[in-house]
Amino acid sequence: MIERLARRVRLMVARAVLNLVNDAGGLQLLQVSALADETRDDVERAQNYGLTSVPLPGATVVMVAVAGSRDHLVATAVDDPRYRPTGLNAGEVCIYTHEGDRVHLKNGRLIELTTQTLRVNADTLIEFNTEKVQINAPLVNTSGQLKTAGDITDTAGSNGRTVAGMRAQYNSHTHGGVQTGPGSSGTPNKGM
Repeated sequence: MIERLARRVRLMVARAVLNLVNDAGGLQLLQVSALADETRDDVERAQNYGLTSVPLPGATVVMVAVAGSRDHLVATAVDDPRYRPTGLNAGEVCIYTHEGDRVHLKNGRLIELTTQTLRVNADTLIEFNTEKVQINAPLVNTSGQLKTAGDITDTAGSNGRTVAGMRAQYNSHTHGGVQTGPGSSGTPNKGM
């Protein structure tokens, strides 16, 4: 009896290798390879609320045998050392994929996002409340209007003029040598 109890205690926590994931239901069901020649189907996977993932075959699984019964295994953790980012500092958090995408919450209140394409879908509004937004890109496209409550400054060259300043300059300029007919007038008296 004691030997049987000791065996159940030894087998309460096990390590396995992930074979397959069924993500169709409320709880994921895993197929894992545990002890030598032991393949288990329909191992429930407990995940933290608000976070979900579908791990790749070959990932490491930690399982608990509920009430010591190997007939009711629950996966409590799945990790994949092949893809897990390393070198984080104490206190940092990183969400990642096997393709290299990352949301890295770094010390110093810095969040660094790494991906190939970032798409934000918001039905009503995206709002940034900050003192400054910097975009480091050779081209910025918009499919609609660009409206600003402040002014727009052109500092591509050395003029450093605002759009409002250029508009005032344009509105107040005159031409000399104006003649009726197909001819051209003289150059403006003020440059842009």
